[in-house]
Amino acid sequence: MAELGTARDPRAPTPDAAVVRAAIRDLERWGAERRWLGPDPYEGMNARRAPLIRRTRLGRRVLVQLVKRSPLDVRDALAVPREHNAAGVATLTSAYARDQSLPEPQRRRKLSEMLEILERLRLKTFERPCWGYHFDVETRAFFYPRSRPNTIATAFAGHALLDAYEVTRSPSLLEQAVGVADFFLHDVGATDTPQGAYFGYFIGDRTPIHNANMLVCGLLARVTRHATDRRFREACAGGTRFCLSHQRPDGSWLYGEPPQLRWVDGFHTGYVLDALLECERAGIGNVATALNRGLAYYREHLFLADGTPKYYDNRVFPVDSQSVAQGIQTFARATAAGRDHLEDAWRVFSFAERRMRRTDGAFIFQRRRFWTNRTPHIRWTQAPMLAALVELDRVAY
Repeated sequence: MAELGTARDPRAPTPDAAVVRAAIRDLERWGAERRWLGPDPYEGMNARRAPLIRRTRLGRRVLVQLVKRSPLDVRDALAVPREHNAAGVATLTSAYARDQSLPEPQRRRKLSEMLEILERLRLKTFERPCWGYHFDVETRAFFYPRSRPNTIATAFAGHALLDAYEVTRSPSLLEQAVGVADFFLHDVGATDTPQGAYFGYFIGDRTPIHNANMLVCGLLARVTRHATDRRFREACAGGTRFCLSHQRPDGSWLYGEPPQLRWVDGFHTGYVLDALLECERAGIGNVATALNRGLAYYREHLFLADGTPKYYDNRVFPVDSQSVAQGIQTFARATAAGRDHLEDAWRVFSFAERRMRRTDGAFIFQRRRFWTNRTPHIRWTQAPMLAALVELDRVAY
């Protein structure tokens, strides 16, 4: 593969609107033709032809990693069905709601279709609106089944409902978004500490994971701009205090506080920064200094000079499209909030065009040191990339 991290001219011209919108059109067309159904890197537990290996924790982790890492797509061989992922559908809903490149009737129709799918994926066994993944989850920290909601998918869905509400002004969408906020307060709940309180990954979880906590806080902050409920503001302030108290002297955040979760990676750092931008916009907490320090660390330690995203702050590979998409989105949102990061967003976009885009308009999953995984994951790659390109288009033009 071509060398990554080559030098660049900081004064290089930025791409014009036609380049960005062509990328949006090509990717949207690719996904729409497939009804946004496609693989997910972590759906190995859905394999119908591997019942024995799922009986042990080690076997489950091996199965998940086999499906994720294989340079060949083994899903058909293992009989893994194609299903919609709630987090992916939520991200696509946000993208369609915010897209200014599609003709208005077409955008409204596609937005309505995604909202219908999102509602279908809602976990109806819970009183308040919530969502989970379409597969059981086995990680180094915990296991939870597909029937259990998680804060990641639910927060993305809450943002999608607000994005759609801000376009349509439908009261029912705002009501559902407020219901999501209530779910976080009543069902997930926050764990109190001397430094504030943090939200867990799912109901009953007490693992301090910074991006999960801040995804909840970002949603709560945004809800307060539309619904006057003191509870949401106070809960957001507590979670934000916890986050700020654990920012390291260099401006970074660990993925989580337990010993087995102490690393710094790119896209989870982007989640935290996006959430802090929402808190700042809502006037919750004194976040400006921490946000600026976090953005500086993100820019200097999680990207190379040519826009290549690093997976970890101390390691480049694998170059992952979610890290690419998150970089474009976070830098674009920081620009919209008055910070000078548009050049950074362009640099990451230019890298994506050169090194991650496929000839059919979709984006590859990962570039590793000696080989490339071109599997076009929907939730992990295509949906966040479409949302990021839409964000860049909105900010730049």
